[in-house]
Amino acid sequence: MLTLIEAEGTQYIEQLAARYELTTQTIRRDINALCDLGYARRFHGGVDVPVGARNISVNARAVLNSDAKQRIANRVAEAIPSGSTVFLGIGTTVQFVATALRDHQSLRVVTNNMDVALTLSDAPQIEVHMTGGIMRHNDRDVVGADVLHYFDKFYASHAVIGAGALNAGKGILDYSYSEAQVTMKLVENARQQFLVADMSKWLRDASVRVVPFSDVSHIFTDALPDQERVHKSLEASGIRVEICGGDL
Repeated sequence: MLTLIEAEGTQYIEQLAARYELTTQTIRRDINALCDLGYARRFHGGVDVPVGARNISVNARAVLNSDAKQRIANRVAEAIPSGSTVFLGIGTTVQFVATALRDHQSLRVVTNNMDVALTLSDAPQIEVHMTGGIMRHNDRDVVGADVLHYFDKFYASHAVIGAGALNAGKGILDYSYSEAQVTMKLVENARQQFLVADMSKWLRDASVRVVPFSDVSHIFTDALPDQERVHKSLEASGIRVEICGGDL
């Protein structure tokens, strides 16, 4: 339901009940739960996205489009050889990439993502560098000047970055300036930049500019919107598009 609200906007209780073959009482109960968590906004007879552009919690994001994220992660892991130095940035798709990298040998991973560090904590063949910084409880990562300085100590072969939203004219967007600063630093200090983003990111609205598509070498996604403007923007930027479909 949350994915549907984020993708299509306003939904009505009667339509949701018919779509999911549930009672209207069950739909109302689920809507109340989403609204209590701040992920949606009630109105008479339906539900909508909350007022203001902000990201939802890391737990909620992790289950959204998980199949697509897994396919993206598997393809990214195939593109990163053992022995690489890899930046793993903010976002749940990046955490999926960390899981897909667990069997790689002699990796050096530098991250400000606490879930990434925990995912790799029992993979002794992977050297993990965890930055210091200010912890964000909702996102389970750290941000701030210490993070930026730490990433400056390395020059990675690959940077794996997420996005709050994608826009054909503006490129990569995010919800906070601190997130954008970290992503910009990863892009700056890596030879190849792997943007990992499922198609739903084209449907979201974030207000902080990160970098244009031309600053990124690859985008790994499950699909692209059927919009000429999007395809022309990506083609003009020179970014390499990797569509990650098929079986997991």
